Amino acid sequence: MNKRGRYAPFFVALTSNLYYTFMKKFLSLWVMVAFLATQSFASIGESTEASTGTVENDPASVIAKYIQAVGGAENVAKIKNSIMVMEASLQGATLVMKTVADSENHRMMQETSFMGNVASKTIFKDGKAKAMAMGQEQAIPDEMAEMLKIQTYAFPETQYEAMGYTLELQGTEKIKKEDAHKLIITAPNGMKTVEYYSVESGLKLRTSSEATGDITYANYQEKDGVKIPMKLTIKSPMLPMELETVVKEVSFNSTLKDSDFN
Repeated sequence: MNKRGRYAPFFVALTSNLYYTFMKKFLSLWVMVAFLATQSFASIGESTEASTGTVENDPASVIAKYIQAVGGAENVAKIKNSIMVMEASLQGATLVMKTVADSENHRMMQETSFMGNVASKTIFKDGKAKAMAMGQEQAIPDEMAEMLKIQTYAFPETQYEAMGYTLELQGTEKIKKEDAHKLIITAPNGMKTVEYYSVESGLKLRTSSEATGDITYANYQEKDGVKIPMKLTIKSPMLPMELETVVKEVSFNSTLKDSDFN
């Protein structure tokens, strides 16, 4: 049986209620993956020096080492906006996610295309957020919209304290044979995310949450003087298999238009 025939049942399901339910769940997961992916930038900067520092045992030092690894607070502050395009394959079908984040004007747009067609879009601007999926538009509650504000930053870690997030360090764990600090991030609404930072380099290795499962970052490459993970591996109970996501395009401090957020 050829590849198309093997996956025929999947494509037949495109018109079924089962597919509709699955895609609602999957697109929600995919959007959250993109949010978390924007938090994993790392500048080429002075990362070699940072990796030789003494391991500290408090959340602030883990974040400080991460900021140093990404080029220092001054360089991080220079990034006012970012554009990221990610791509994944799900049983032969291609998904593309484009994220435009503008911290200078506190706005963000995420668009997901499935098999060449726009399947969902999330927009945050003027303190409000809305989501459009499967031909339906829905306002996002203010509590959730407030959480999107931090995602307008290329390096949201610098905003944790200012936006009321709390951090707790729970020792170290092995992530793919590498020692990693385990950091519990609690949002103002109580939602928890676990982030794992390399003890040696300070880079972010994995993000875990009940909503998304595990997102593991790999294949860091330099782009415009900035080093980012070009591969994200997603393991979630919402998916029948691990999903590999590849970052196709990244740019910083682009000229943005208001129409980019419509």
